[in-house]
Amino acid sequence: MKKRVISAVVMMAVCIPLLIIGGIPFRILAGVIGILGYIEMLELKGLKNYPKIMQVVGLLVMLLLVFSNKDVTFSTIGLNYNYIALSFLLMFLPTVFYYGTDKYTTSDALYLTSFVMFLGIILNLLSNILIYDKMYFILIILVTVLTDTFAFFTGIMIGKHKVTKISPKKSLEGYIGGAVMSTILTSIFYMTLIGNEPLIKVIPVILGLSIVCELGDLFFSAIKREKNIKDFSNLIPGHGGILDRIDSLTFVTLAFILLRGFI
Repeated sequence: MKKRVISAVVMMAVCIPLLIIGGIPFRILAGVIGILGYIEMLELKGLKNYPKIMQVVGLLVMLLLVFSNKDVTFSTIGLNYNYIALSFLLMFLPTVFYYGTDKYTTSDALYLTSFVMFLGIILNLLSNILIYDKMYFILIILVTVLTDTFAFFTGIMIGKHKVTKISPKKSLEGYIGGAVMSTILTSIFYMTLIGNEPLIKVIPVILGLSIVCELGDLFFSAIKREKNIKDFSNLIPGHGGILDRIDSLTFVTLAFILLRGFI
C-alpha cells in the first residue's frame, strides 16, 4: 500500500502541472504514455515476435494518431480521415510481403492495428478534449478515479456477491458503490463548475460513464486473464503498468464522446 500511495503522488506531481499547462506539453505526455502502453502490448505473450520493422511502423502510426490534430470544437473532437486512412495502409499492406511466413500474417495485422488505433485514438481524444474544455477533461478523470476508488473500498467493506469470473475479487456491492458515489460526486462537480443542465439529464449521463468505466476495467482484466498475467508490467510500483492505469479511462473517454451532447 505504501508503494501504491507513493507512486500515485509521483504520478500526480508529473501529470497535474502538464494538465494545467495543456497544449503541446500535455500532448507530449500523451505520446509518452502511448509509447509505454505500446511497449507493454508488445510484451504480451507472442506479440513481441512481430518483425522489428512492423513494431516500429506500429509505434510510428500510434504516435501519428496521438499528435494529429484539427480545429477542435464541441462537435468536431476527433481525427482527420487522412490519418486514419494512412494508418490502415501502413499496417495492412506489409502483410503481402510477408505472405507464406508466420512472421506477420493478416491476423497479426488486424490484431496489432486494432490496438494501435485504439490507443492512438484514445490519447488523441483526451488531448483534444483538454484543448476544448479542461473542465470536461477533469470530469472524465473524476468519473474514472471515483468509480474505481469507491468500488474498491465498498467491495472491501461490504462486498459479498461475486458477479464475474473475469475478476472474481470484485463484488456486486463494489460495482454499485462505485457507480453511485461517482455519479453523486461528479454530478455535483458538473452542476457547480461546468453547466446548468437539469439533474434529470446529468445523472443518467454520469451514471452511464461510471458503468462503462467498470466494464472497461473488466475488458482489460479479461486480456490479462487470457494472457495469464497479473499486470501488464511492473513499471509503476504498486499499480502495475501504464495499461493497468488507463484501462477504465479509455472506455470512459469513448463513452463521453457518445454522450457529450446531452450535458
